[in-house]
Amino acid sequence: MKLVFTGIQGCGKGTQARMLEIKYGFKILEMGQALREIAKEDNELGRKIKTTLDSGNLVSAQFVGKVIQEVISRESSKKLILDGFVRNQGNKETMDQIAPDYKVVFFNLSKEKAIERLLGRMYDPKTGETFPSSYTHNPKTNTPLIKRADDNEDSILQRINAFVENTLPIVEIQKQEGKVIEINADQTVEKVFAEIVQKLGLE
Repeated sequence: MKLVFTGIQGCGKGTQARMLEIKYGFKILEMGQALREIAKEDNELGRKIKTTLDSGNLVSAQFVGKVIQEVISRESSKKLILDGFVRNQGNKETMDQIAPDYKVVFFNLSKEKAIERLLGRMYDPKTGETFPSSYTHNPKTNTPLIKRADDNEDSILQRINAFVENTLPIVEIQKQEGKVIEINADQTVEKVFAEIVQKLGLE
């Protein structure tokens, strides 16, 4: 089972991925982390990605496609969650080729609710994980949480608008292809998790 998690920033998909990892043994593959891992490797792809990341530039769609292919081909786990892997048409085409049986779990949340959540969320500087504002420490590592520097209203709006303009149209295409499992993300963490479990037929 290969699941692509997608949704507006602040929708809580990271939290749900971790819950599926703990309860059902899913392996989480996060695009940012995958890029950083491959950038450490002494080969052509690794060196090119390292140069791009070091310069502060965005990794091109061509390289993102290669990373998706590389990561999935290396992974032996049968239960994968791909977080942040399909953000544009090029990413979608790559996934269609290398893992045609994937499903998209779309966390549906309004723009207004997303902004409210993002302005209040906390961040683990060591792992990059995010948590609701009620958390002060990472429950797994006990690391103190901080506010992300880019969790201010201007940068939040930029990221949300990028999702609406670039990724949401891809989700609509995937809906027409019957790939999308839509989740109401405007519920408690527990209710969202129960809906995912029920719709994926995990119990």
